[in-house]
Amino acid sequence: MPFIPNRVTSPSRRRILQSAAIAAGASLLPFGASLAQPPARARWRRPNASGSKMGVRMLESYARAVRAMLALPPEDPRNWYRQAIIHTLDCPHGNWWFLPWHRGYLGWFEQVCRELSGDPQFALPYWDWTAEQRLPEGMFDGVLDPNHSAYAGTAPEFEARLAAAVANSGYWTSPGGVYTRNSQYGQLLARNVRFDADLMFDILRDPSGRLFYEQPGARGIVRERPGFSLATSDAVAPATIRAALDAPDFATFASPKSANHSVSAGFGVLEARPHNSVHRCVGSRDCNFTESRGFMADMLSPVDPVFFLHHANIDRLWDVWTRRQALLGQPTLPAGVELRTELPDDQKSAAEKATDYYRWAREPLLFFVDGKGAPVAQTRAGDYEATGFFDYDYEAGSGEETLPKASSAMARPQRVARRVFPGSVLSRAVGGARPATAQVKVTAGTLESAVEAGQTVVANITLNFPQACRDPYIVILNGPENPHGIDAGSPFYLATIVMFGHRGSCGALSFALPLGAKLSGARGAGSSDDALRLRVVPMHAMMGHHGMDEADVELVSANVEVY
Repeated sequence: MPFIPNRVTSPSRRRILQSAAIAAGASLLPFGASLAQPPARARWRRPNASGSKMGVRMLESYARAVRAMLALPPEDPRNWYRQAIIHTLDCPHGNWWFLPWHRGYLGWFEQVCRELSGDPQFALPYWDWTAEQRLPEGMFDGVLDPNHSAYAGTAPEFEARLAAAVANSGYWTSPGGVYTRNSQYGQLLARNVRFDADLMFDILRDPSGRLFYEQPGARGIVRERPGFSLATSDAVAPATIRAALDAPDFATFASPKSANHSVSAGFGVLEARPHNSVHRCVGSRDCNFTESRGFMADMLSPVDPVFFLHHANIDRLWDVWTRRQALLGQPTLPAGVELRTELPDDQKSAAEKATDYYRWAREPLLFFVDGKGAPVAQTRAGDYEATGFFDYDYEAGSGEETLPKASSAMARPQRVARRVFPGSVLSRAVGGARPATAQVKVTAGTLESAVEAGQTVVANITLNFPQACRDPYIVILNGPENPHGIDAGSPFYLATIVMFGHRGSCGALSFALPLGAKLSGARGAGSSDDALRLRVVPMHAMMGHHGMDEADVELVSANVEVY
């Protein structure tokens, strides 16, 4: 039985199929002929927070919504802190459900804002941190700064406001008294969150790092120093975004597959670099990564209103990637989507059930509420595979320039086969001033030729964390034997690995780090004609802070990939 679009997916699929049809139809036209009419504009257009008059106006409406949500009783699921706690309880990171979960979270949150702001035209603004590498000025005004007096300024005040409402929220019982994994309580038990005291311990009392930050430390970046560190600027640079958008398939773009959305497996370029780095930059003291300070550094990050602008930009880049893939005739969703049907699960074919898409689309996402505070009916990842259900699009921003032009869309260039150059780990321990080291046998000319041909070159680093780790690490490409003094301004600097969140962030985790823009600058000291050297060292040691309590981290593997 063929797939019949439903009300959740049909608008978004229509736009994707229109884009693909435009590209396919263009191949039948003479070179240089006009393309078919583009898809119609969505009902709501999310603006750049700083790039237009509409963005400034939407920040004003956003502030009204935030104030209203802060004033709601904590028993109301639309209360500001109750909305933030959804993220604390359920949010995936380091796996391929990262993108659909946040799309659903933002879409329903936007409806709450539309309901409470008094602005029926409200559309959530985004922060284009590639173009504006500083916190938008408006985010320091009034309740858009989490240090405002309308927020709970201390941990005791937060507990007094929220404890009873969280205890009575309904999260902690099975529907009808029958346990099932596909319930909120079942999901929480899978994460070892057994009852409300566990959650409040994580937020308020965890000695390894609580999630609540008291004023005036609710945000790390301040108005007097709103800009990024060099490392964060590198993480959001145009070259990084281009590398992310060049991912040939969904799992490469979105982050790797994992057992379920509570388990981290690794980080694609988009999540490893701009997502994690901006979170840690906004949530650390002076954006220097040495001392976590501010909600944005961990899982209660939506307490800071900038969270939603940050993730709107991540979602915007997913939409850019989807449109780009469609124009190139490339897949936009996990493999096997072409086999999906609307048949009940017990009537689906074995072939359909065996696909990546089937497993990805059915992952339960159970904690969202709508603009009235009611639980939503859309409870699977596949419900949020595209923008159509929420009927929005974005003002153009960074990354749009990577979309194929009319002539290239008509040509539909074929991607080259992926090539992987395996590395050898020479020293494993990541700790102190001595770096872990891997060597990848590949000539510099091979990689530079690939870059010149428009291909993307990525280093994949896998680290094993025996326990949840929040320490930052610097990855060095070639360079002198003594790495001391290499920072984000050095030609041998490849990337900073920073973790976000603490649940699930242990075990073997991979990090995709773009190499292309760094290759020519890293020639010289420590380089050879037939190999690359990759080293990983704790940032604390690079800054001369030795003897700190660091996790016993291991470099498991490294390779270089070209696609």
